Amino acid sequence: MSSRIKTSSHKSQLAGIKRKSRDAPSTGEKTGGVYESAPHIPPAEDRQTELMLAEIITRLNRIEEKIDENIYPPESAIKPEFIRRVKKAQTDIRKGKGKMYNSIEDFFKEIEA
Repeated sequence: MSSRIKTSSHKSQLAGIKRKSRDAPSTGEKTGGVYESAPHIPPAEDRQTELMLAEIITRLNRIEEKIDENIYPPESAIKPEFIRRVKKAQTDIRKGKGKMYNSIEDFFKEIEA
């Protein structure tokens, strides 16, 4: 999904929230309970909430951009080279050029020393 689609979706959701809070009747009463949709927000809190939602959306868009900036080589480019290195290591071990360890703990002890 492209960031353009997500951005327009976020904007339409924010617009829907704004409409609901603007069109909701103001009774001045505070009620408790569970709401199916967002409860009416008084005008003083409305702007603060709107700014908070806009900041969240901006941050999410920036995170998405950073994720999209990462470019990874295709697996086919990595795999053949890795296989060649493993096969070379195996042949070196068979020829006696490599060093064998009885356990991974022995290996770690050797490299830490």
